[in-house]
Amino acid sequence: MKHQYFTPPDHGCDKEQYCLICDGGLAVCKVCHLAEGTLTTDCPGEPVPPNLEDLIYSGELDYRDGRGWVSEANPTNQSLLRA
Repeated sequence: MKHQYFTPPDHGCDKEQYCLICDGGLAVCKVCHLAEGTLTTDCPGEPVPPNLEDLIYSGELDYRDGRGWVSEANPTNQSLLRA
């Protein structure tokens, strides 16, 4: 399953303050709630707990359709880890 990102019309912020999604362009999945550096290759289809987010961000975990959770870095983090 591909990530389904919030867009300004469906995010529902109050526009009283600066919004990272509406004003800053932050990519956040509506389904798994992962964002930017914690985005997995594919969406796991349910909210991801914070302890798994830490492993994803550090390049130790990824979610891939057909394989499930794998002990590999997602493509974004692979490039960061090489730097």
